[in-house]
Amino acid sequence: MDNWVWYLLLIPAGFLAGIVNTIAGGGSFLTLPALIFFCGMNAQIANGTNRVAILMSSASASLTFHRHGRLDRRVALQLAVPTLLGVPLGALAAIYLPNEAFEPIFGSLFLLMAVLIVLDPKRLVQQTASPQWSSRAIAPIFFAIGVYVGFIQAGMGILLLLGMSLVRTGDLVASNAVKNLIGFIVTLLAMFVFAVFQQIDWIPGLVMASGNVLGGIVGARLAIKKGNRLILSFLIVVMIATGIKLIWPILSTIL
Repeated sequence: MDNWVWYLLLIPAGFLAGIVNTIAGGGSFLTLPALIFFCGMNAQIANGTNRVAILMSSASASLTFHRHGRLDRRVALQLAVPTLLGVPLGALAAIYLPNEAFEPIFGSLFLLMAVLIVLDPKRLVQQTASPQWSSRAIAPIFFAIGVYVGFIQAGMGILLLLGMSLVRTGDLVASNAVKNLIGFIVTLLAMFVFAVFQQIDWIPGLVMASGNVLGGIVGARLAIKKGNRLILSFLIVVMIATGIKLIWPILSTIL
């Protein structure tokens, strides 16, 4: 089959991933296998190329949230700074270390957080008078998220959304808007690092990005229209799926 036919299959994969990434996170578990299977990329090149599509979907989602008046750019920029500081460290680790070294740890973490949310969903949607944490106090958490984002990207939205719940209490739509803008900023930096080390295949990345752009717009509109309930449901499902995906290599050897 000609390369362009395989490339066309990247568009629907990008569209679905754009929706999932915008509402919750974890869409890279659709796009990374698509890049590896359809384009024959190795895992490192796919990891870098995937950033092009994520950049586009987070940009389109952020613009959609902004146009509907749901984006707090001040909070997004405050939290983007510590996140950005961690991205280069994670990106360099991704270039020189195998993802398998850390995936089981993050997978277990996602499953644990999913259980905690299922047991007490109000921790994310309950309105409180003031944020639980100040932006300054939460900076180390977002630095750690930045390291993870630079390293593997998949699940970035989940971690950012959970981190946002500490400073944007009760309103998952507003948190989601900020999450997408932070995602755009940090992905731009990570993509630059991968580009410098020639870890990006630009043509399939841009083709898939066309689907991600549409998915980002659709996902943002769904989040605004359906509100906290849709985002919470997506978040729990994606966290469980992400956690299982990350720890599956170890589980498969045990089972």
